[in-house]
Amino acid sequence: MMRSMFSGVSGLKGHQTRMDVVGHNIANVNTVGYKASRVTFADTLYQTSSGASAPTGNLGGINPKQIGLGMNVASIDTIFGDASAQGTGKNTDVALSGNGLFIVKNGSGTYYTRDGAFEFDAQGNYVLPGNGSFVQGWMARENGELVTTEQPGNITIKAGKSMQPEMTGAATYLNNLNANTKGYEIASIVAKYKDGTQKSLASYKQGNVGVMSLGTDKNRSVTLDDDVADYKFTTNDDLCVPGATQGRALFKTTVTSLDPNGHNIGLTLKNNPDSFSIQEQNGTTFSDIEFDVNTGGPYSIGQNFTISGEIDTNGVTTNGSDPGVTELTLKNAKILNPDGTTTLKTLTNKVKVKVPSPKDFTYQDGDRLKFGMSISKMEAETDVKAATPNTYSNGTKLDGNECTRMASAKFAATKRYIVTKNDQEYIYRGRLNGDDGKVKSVTRTSKEEESVTLTTKDGQVFTGAINGEYTVGNMYYPPSVTTFTVYDSLGGAHSIPLVFRKVGANEWDMSLGADDTYSYKEDNGTEVSAQLTKTRLKFSQTGHYVSGDATVSLSYKREGAEEPKPHKVTVSLGALTQYSGSSTIKAESDGNAEGVLKNVTIDSTGTITGVYSNGKIKAEAQLAIAQFNNPSGLTRAGGNFFQQSNNSGAANVKTASDLGCTITPSALEMSNVDLADQFSDMIVTQRGFQSNSKIITVADEMLETLISMKR
Repeated sequence: MMRSMFSGVSGLKGHQTRMDVVGHNIANVNTVGYKASRVTFADTLYQTSSGASAPTGNLGGINPKQIGLGMNVASIDTIFGDASAQGTGKNTDVALSGNGLFIVKNGSGTYYTRDGAFEFDAQGNYVLPGNGSFVQGWMARENGELVTTEQPGNITIKAGKSMQPEMTGAATYLNNLNANTKGYEIASIVAKYKDGTQKSLASYKQGNVGVMSLGTDKNRSVTLDDDVADYKFTTNDDLCVPGATQGRALFKTTVTSLDPNGHNIGLTLKNNPDSFSIQEQNGTTFSDIEFDVNTGGPYSIGQNFTISGEIDTNGVTTNGSDPGVTELTLKNAKILNPDGTTTLKTLTNKVKVKVPSPKDFTYQDGDRLKFGMSISKMEAETDVKAATPNTYSNGTKLDGNECTRMASAKFAATKRYIVTKNDQEYIYRGRLNGDDGKVKSVTRTSKEEESVTLTTKDGQVFTGAINGEYTVGNMYYPPSVTTFTVYDSLGGAHSIPLVFRKVGANEWDMSLGADDTYSYKEDNGTEVSAQLTKTRLKFSQTGHYVSGDATVSLSYKREGAEEPKPHKVTVSLGALTQYSGSSTIKAESDGNAEGVLKNVTIDSTGTITGVYSNGKIKAEAQLAIAQFNNPSGLTRAGGNFFQQSNNSGAANVKTASDLGCTITPSALEMSNVDLADQFSDMIVTQRGFQSNSKIITVADEMLETLISMKR
């Protein structure tokens, strides 16, 4: 009888404990990061009336007879399932998802919590403001590097923290250079120099035009372009060949026109084959029209002449139709001067004219016709005057009146010179009235280029790079212009242009604007000078980077103020590609100006990043996360804290991403208490408690009946 009463008592106690836990859960339904608990029961203490018997040959087995003595609380478990994250908008709040807990320190004790309602205190410490516990993590080093293999400690980020200026040491270029960059055929090149002169060149390369100054023992001097000197003078050379009327070959230059000056010039005329073609009969064959002139002029390549002639008898033939080809035979043909007023030569041979596409025009025997032809080649003899686009010296000439500027220079007597469109050169030989002057001094210096102008075949004009290489007939590719920012040792920012120019198949050249040097003066008076050292940038046929590098050396000058230190910036090009499409190239450089911490942000890995007034962002710290093999074995310490126990296992401290956890910034984890479950448990617990109390009541009535039997 008493056993049933004691069983009821144990049931009352167990259900009272369960109700206590349910009440605690419901009380913490809105506690940040709270983890619900549950109670499990187990039966207890059996009295055995008889034990179990094994089956025998003529009798089956018998089960044991046992009477239970009630129940007890088997366990009170913590449910560590994730709860929902609730956004707060506060940038220092964090919510943790996954098997992990934040680590905090309070005095000498280490605790663990899912409560991420952190903030910074007056000293910049990252704490739980309710009890002042320090949040644990790893502070970043000065360069922003995070070392998470060390022991975590307090996180301290003071408001208004300053970032020291850092000098730029590297720039990295990213993205693509267009493989289909359009090229233009170069028709002419004009280089302008800082001494005020300019020069038309067939090919250009920086530094290939120099200046040579000669001093003689007769106190005479001459200065001329070294690159066009046909004779490379040294000291003690005779400026004039002894006994000869011609001196050394001082220079050569292009010819723009020739003046007969009473001497023969051989001219070859070229027609326009797209509209008509003209040839002179020589026996049974026809050839280009060639003739000599010794009057008129000056004459130049491309200059037009007029051919006038009468259509011969039966001199019109046609071939084909609509419109077909018409051939004309001319007699009594004459070559007229460019203005068409004077006969320069009467042709004794007949002339054949082929008109490929005649339209709305009638040809018949006896018609007098005129056709235009241009000079394609000139051959000059001794003493023919030549005009050139430049002078032999920078406004300087041999003193005395032995020679004049190039415009009136004469051909040498030693050879006949041929002038064509692609080869308009001749040699001028200086004379000193027979004096046997000797060269006393030779000074050679390079002419410094100021600009290079390229005119393309389709008439477009481009400004080339001073450090580029160009040849008439080759292709010119418009550049891709970029800039990157460099910071000096005092934190000053400077913009440096780096220009990429395609120079051939899968090859690009680089320059600082138009040259390998670049300098400018800033508004604050700082003079910035940059020098580029580079190798050519090359790509494979699949558009991948093969080779090429660049280094920019910088120096600064500022009157009356501290000058930044010189430094070098290594330009990395390995991330570039060359694919068809568009050029999207851009640069990213390190270094920074001085800055002040404006605010902080926290990402999903728990990294606390500082945003500074100079536009830079920098890792400041990272939250440490602890993981336990048996988190339910942790001991609750109140205040949303847990402590390590003998059955929780040791804390495995790493970053959130290393442990497979996720951090949600500007949010807090809600309680994982499910009210529906708690109310259901509360009803079940209430019924269990009532049932157990009924056991005691019934047992009491039975005892009372037993006692009544004596009466």
